[in-house]
Amino acid sequence: MIHKLLIACTAWLFACGASAGTIAFELSLTGATLTVTSKGDSTAFYPAVFRLLADGRWERLAPAPATLPPAELLPGAGIALLWPEARAQQSQAAIERLRPLMVRFFDQAGVGFGQLSFMQTPAAAVDTVSAAYADGQLSVSPPSGGSTIRATWILWPQEEGIDPLRRPASFEHHQPPARRIEWHSAMGPLRLATGAARPAVVLVHETAAGLSLQNVARGVVQGRQQRSVWLDAQAPLYALAAVAAALAILAPVLLTRRARVRS
Repeated sequence: MIHKLLIACTAWLFACGASAGTIAFELSLTGATLTVTSKGDSTAFYPAVFRLLADGRWERLAPAPATLPPAELLPGAGIALLWPEARAQQSQAAIERLRPLMVRFFDQAGVGFGQLSFMQTPAAAVDTVSAAYADGQLSVSPPSGGSTIRATWILWPQEEGIDPLRRPASFEHHQPPARRIEWHSAMGPLRLATGAARPAVVLVHETAAGLSLQNVARGVVQGRQQRSVWLDAQAPLYALAAVAAALAILAPVLLTRRARVRS
C-alpha cells in the first residue's frame, strides 16, 4: 500500500511541470469578409476583432451575416467578420493603409490578451528609438539628433494579467486608443501604462521615406502571471519527485526485509 501511494505521488509531482497551451490567430481578407482562424492548441474565449482608425481608436468589427460572435473558439476553428468598405486610399491616413488589426480574447483562466497584426506589414525600422519597460511602464525616448523619424504610433494590446481575476468576472474587452507622438527636440522620454502584464509593443515610425516598424519586447515573461505558485517551485518539486521515485522503488524491498526479520 505504501509503495503504491508513493508511486501515485511521483506521478502527480511530474504532472505539475505541465506548461500552458498557446493561442494564436491567422487572418485573411477576401473582399468584404475577414476570416480569423485559431492556430494555437488552446481555446480562446469571447474573441473579438478590432481595426485601428485614423484617430487611434479601435473599432470592433461586426460578425458576418447570419453568424453570431462565438463564446469560445476551438483550435482550428474560425470566425467570419464584415470588413467595412474602405475609403479611397489617397484619403486614408498612412497608418490606416497598413490595416492594423487586433484580436482580443480570454484564456481558460479568464485572463485577457490581445494579438496585433497588419494586413500590410511595414518594413523593419532601420532608424529606431530607445524603448523598453522601466518600473512597470513603457518608456519611449525621442529620436536622436539627425533621425528621420517625424512621428511614432505606439500600438499595444492592453494586458492586465491576473489582476482582474480578483474582481467579479467580466468578459468585456477594454483597449485604450493607440498613441501618435509628434516628436520635437524639447521632448523628454514618454512613459505609458500598457497594463500590469507589460505586453509586447509595436512602434510604427513615420519618416520621409514612409512607415517602418520597430518591435519592443514584453516586460514580463509570457505566461508567468498565470502560473500557479507551485509551478514557480518547479525545481524543488522535481527534486522531491526524484526522492519519491527512489522511495517507491526501495519501499517493497524494505518491507520484505522487515517481514523476514519479524518472522
